[in-house]
Amino acid sequence: MFPSHKLRSVAVVTAVAAAGLLATAGPASAAAASPSEVCGSGYRVIDSEDLGPAVIYLTYNSGNGYNCVTTILDKALSGSMWMGASIQKSGGSQIDDFGGYTKFAGPVYVSAPNTCIKWGGGYQDYVWKSGWEHCG
Repeated sequence: MFPSHKLRSVAVVTAVAAAGLLATAGPASAAAASPSEVCGSGYRVIDSEDLGPAVIYLTYNSGNGYNCVTTILDKALSGSMWMGASIQKSGGSQIDDFGGYTKFAGPVYVSAPNTCIKWGGGYQDYVWKSGWEHCG
């Protein structure tokens, strides 16, 4: 068994080394993209669904009346990952963009004045879809 003063020395050296590693770690990675970069200028976020490492964003452009959906990773990947974005207006067909991406899926757009939409997306093995909402 080690004498107690040697154990304290080892503990201090370990703590100092760990603190040094933490101090030299870089800042957290920025998102792979922003909703306005993906959907375009004039689109603002009106809803979102957090999937953990990715977020599905519903945006709206009051200038042209279109909604846009994109699923964006928290940080870009070196390889592709399955993900997607989806939107549908009441009485219309669902518009999807699902596949292997490194930063984001979508954008998918729909003009839905005075009607409800469903929107959603997915990441890896998880898919989320809203009910009919954002009517009007």
